[in-house]
Amino acid sequence: MATTLHSRPTMMSAEAISSTGLSPRLAAPLAYGGWWITGLVIWLVERRDRYVRFHAAQAIAAFGVIAVLIGAFGALAVASLSFLPTAFEPFLWAAGITWVAGLALWIVSMWKTASGEPWRIPIAADLADRIV
Repeated sequence: MATTLHSRPTMMSAEAISSTGLSPRLAAPLAYGGWWITGLVIWLVERRDRYVRFHAAQAIAAFGVIAVLIGAFGALAVASLSFLPTAFEPFLWAAGITWVAGLALWIVSMWKTASGEPWRIPIAADLADRIV
């Protein structure tokens, strides 16, 4: 982060390279690229850049929870076929709506971090702060 005597810190400079070998402006959106999986990979590889590590941790927290919810709704839908077949469709819809919401959040996350805007996902950002 570059600073001068009377200015606020800038987010990143063009020469800044993270320990991944990528610029932070490229590494941060890549952390969201494959939901929580690429977030985990970037978080494990990145050691120096706090901006990149934060977005990797935020991807793990946000998209990990979304993936678990989708899986849980899917499992409940399958289990309901044996016990309560009328619940199958609502659980399937819940899984689909959760996936669509996750897709929308993914697009916004990629866009905001690629443009260099500060981006904090409610709840996930608090978890990411603890991880980083």
